[in-house]
Amino acid sequence: MQKKELLYQTWFTHSEERLKAFNQVRKGTKKIIETIRDASFPRDLHGSALETVMDVIASQEEIFKGAKHAFMWKPKMRIPDIYENRENQLAFAEMFDQILHTNNDLKMLMAVNELDKHKIKGLGPAVANILYFLEPTIFCPFNTKIVEGYNYLTHSKIRLGKWVDYFKLRDGVIELNQASGLFSKDLGAVSAFLFDIGKLNYVVRENSEVYIKTENKTQKKIEEKLENDELKNLHYKIQYILADIGNNIGYRSWIASNDHNRHYQGNRLGDVSLARLPETINRLPIHIRETVSLIDVIWFSKNDLPIASFEVEKSTSIMSGMNRMDDFYQVNQNDMMLYIVAPDHRENEVLAQFNRPHYMRNHDLHDHIRYILFKDLIENYLSIKRFGKDFSILAAISHFSDGNPVK
Repeated sequence: MQKKELLYQTWFTHSEERLKAFNQVRKGTKKIIETIRDASFPRDLHGSALETVMDVIASQEEIFKGAKHAFMWKPKMRIPDIYENRENQLAFAEMFDQILHTNNDLKMLMAVNELDKHKIKGLGPAVANILYFLEPTIFCPFNTKIVEGYNYLTHSKIRLGKWVDYFKLRDGVIELNQASGLFSKDLGAVSAFLFDIGKLNYVVRENSEVYIKTENKTQKKIEEKLENDELKNLHYKIQYILADIGNNIGYRSWIASNDHNRHYQGNRLGDVSLARLPETINRLPIHIRETVSLIDVIWFSKNDLPIASFEVEKSTSIMSGMNRMDDFYQVNQNDMMLYIVAPDHRENEVLAQFNRPHYMRNHDLHDHIRYILFKDLIENYLSIKRFGKDFSILAAISHFSDGNPVK
């Protein structure tokens, strides 16, 4: 089973580009050796011959996408320690020089082993991605997904970061390549096959359980994203409906300032809202003004008095919306009505909040709070908009704090 076009199947599709990369890496590696030996090698990756080489490698197939990162200088950790330590630099150059000037497999491997003896901090088998471009039939690329693919397929426990593990992987990859007879002697192709398995692009028996778990997680994330988007759209829909009703029954609607540029069915919410709060609100203390500006919808009379305010609580804390309206009401204790507008399944939460001691003790405030359920508002939207003369039209779909209908 495969999820998409497989990397190993396209390994030689752009052979001219690949051949060019091999030549560029070889020339660049010679430059690395030269700049290290004449002490002109920079103090970090930027501007170095090593950066040029890694840019060429990283521009190849997806398998090399993050290859450059291992060589970036990390000052807090002082790694990889080939920028400050002269002895380590020379060992690095010597290893490349040995590989470039021998045709003997064993001597090449011994050169790498000699580098490993220096235990250069932060310089691990990521170097193999350079070695592959120097000798593609002797060294295989090395990264997380290749290791994971190899471990799935062979039930091994190869780890990243150690040359000893790389050598075990390399031996296994060569053996696998020879046994299958399906790939070129170029170890890039079989490594790409392992990469595909490790990345779950190619599903075999050995990685099927991981694939299923990953797909389930991915599907869950997609569903959560769609659900979240749907909830957001529903919130904007309710705001639009409330503002549209208010504008059509003799009021001027305000929509929360941070939602003015939101859209519902192509309609910008700011276009059905007052552009700014009335002067009656601007005269209030700044902290109250800021609170009021974030209330989801407010209906103002023609003389700029707040008549009704609405908090749409699709998924956020019902208490936070009630507190905003509570603060507003304390400085506008007139005939303003306060409405929580919530999904049907949150009705019990609304009732619980309405019956908290703070609201129960404050009888005047308690008498001004109602709640409306999404379903009732949406189903009666057009009728309310058409026949309403003032906020009393909402009585037909509103509920008291004990859950009983207002009318």
